[in-house]
Amino acid sequence: MLFDLLMAVMDSLAVWSLAAHDTRRGLRWRDAVTARMQDLPRYFPYEDLVAEAAVEEGLPPTAARELLEGWLEMEPWPDAAALARLTMPYGFVTNCSADLARTAARRSGLAPRFVLSAEEAGAYKPNASIYLEACGRLGTAPERTLFVAGSPYDAAGAQRAGLRAVLVNRRPDVPLPAAAIPTATSLHEVVAWIEGARRPG
Repeated sequence: MLFDLLMAVMDSLAVWSLAAHDTRRGLRWRDAVTARMQDLPRYFPYEDLVAEAAVEEGLPPTAARELLEGWLEMEPWPDAAALARLTMPYGFVTNCSADLARTAARRSGLAPRFVLSAEEAGAYKPNASIYLEACGRLGTAPERTLFVAGSPYDAAGAQRAGLRAVLVNRRPDVPLPAAAIPTATSLHEVVAWIEGARRPG
């Protein structure tokens, strides 16, 4: 089982909004970074993408620094506590540098088997290689691996890579992809479903 760290587990949206000093501008800035990632065939330094997109969005020169400082205060979504009830191994997958991924994972207070960053995988989601690398680390075949996404493009990327996917949508303002993606209202619902399916009888 795999989770998108920065959207499904952690409330990274709050950090972007604080650094931009405006919720709407923070989301636009984050979306600009995500759009750049989807055009890259291989990993490009995350911190550089953040800084370049900040300039594009007309944010002050201090915005990128404030975002990285805010990473140290990032909080998990309230329903992320549900992962502590999982009786199966799971990993975190995330589109950022290795250092920032480790920081966010520590802030989650959870105990994944591993944390895989785009930097370590050599590519950003939705490139299939990062999902498949995560399956390899978990020791499960893609078709037997559930990826829990926090944003529609990530769920669709996992499906294209051959994984099963479910979306806990933290961005209801973003249109859903054409492909049908199962949705859940919270991580509590996902964990209850998984643990219920694992019980004998």
